[in-house]
Amino acid sequence: MSFTRDFSLGLSGFSRAFGFAMSNRMGWMFLVPIVLWVLLAFGLVAVLEGPVEQLSDWVAAKLEVPVEAGAEDWWSDTKAFFNGAREVIVGVLLKLAIAYLLFVANKYIVLILLSPLLAYASERTEEIITGRTFPFSWGQLMKDAFRGALIALRNGIMELVITVGIWFLTLFIPLLSPVSFILLFAVSAYFYGFSMFDYVFERRRMRIGESVKAVNDRLGAVLANGALFSLVMKLPLFGVMFAPVLASIGAVLATLKKEEQLPSLRSHPNDQWLEA
Repeated sequence: MSFTRDFSLGLSGFSRAFGFAMSNRMGWMFLVPIVLWVLLAFGLVAVLEGPVEQLSDWVAAKLEVPVEAGAEDWWSDTKAFFNGAREVIVGVLLKLAIAYLLFVANKYIVLILLSPLLAYASERTEEIITGRTFPFSWGQLMKDAFRGALIALRNGIMELVITVGIWFLTLFIPLLSPVSFILLFAVSAYFYGFSMFDYVFERRRMRIGESVKAVNDRLGAVLANGALFSLVMKLPLFGVMFAPVLASIGAVLATLKKEEQLPSLRSHPNDQWLEA
């Protein structure tokens, strides 16, 4: 029952986050990720353009098929056609492969670079709901942001290791493919949700080990938050624009409801955001 209730809280918190943000003058936060994404996209394209072209030329040269001079049979014509097209084919395939890798890494790149914004969004949400103030300090914000970036990096590495392990297991036991897909999505959701809930636990001065325990105590809410984050992030542009901030706010809403802080909140004008 606890897992089911927590899962419902996670879904509710994420789904109510947009209305909460717009009602409390936090809508500007949705613009920051898209600006960052545009700058990041153009920067990566500019940096990778030269190396990708060089790698493409090298691979194309290695794949060149020798053609005898003066040969005019159909097989020679086929090889000549392949040689003429190989650079274009290799270039397209390499760019697609790199684009896929960047897409996979994009969520964690966003989480790391947006750590200051997400830490502030989480803190501001708790201030609005509980009335508890957190004196602003650039030093503390940077500390929270650094921990958020560290957690995102840690989770990204752990997810990569687990994902590769599941892939290898599936190669040896192909019948596990349908289960592997579900497991990969669940692992992804867990680590994304972990990153969002950790902002709350950092304010409570929990060490990373204590944060892990707190996350596992709220596993349903963490999975729901991470699953919705992952799904929304798949939307071109809109995902990057909305998912990180919604997940950060949603984690606070779910946590406060989980902790049943309602007695001190029922008279607060924003207590409706904690209603299930």
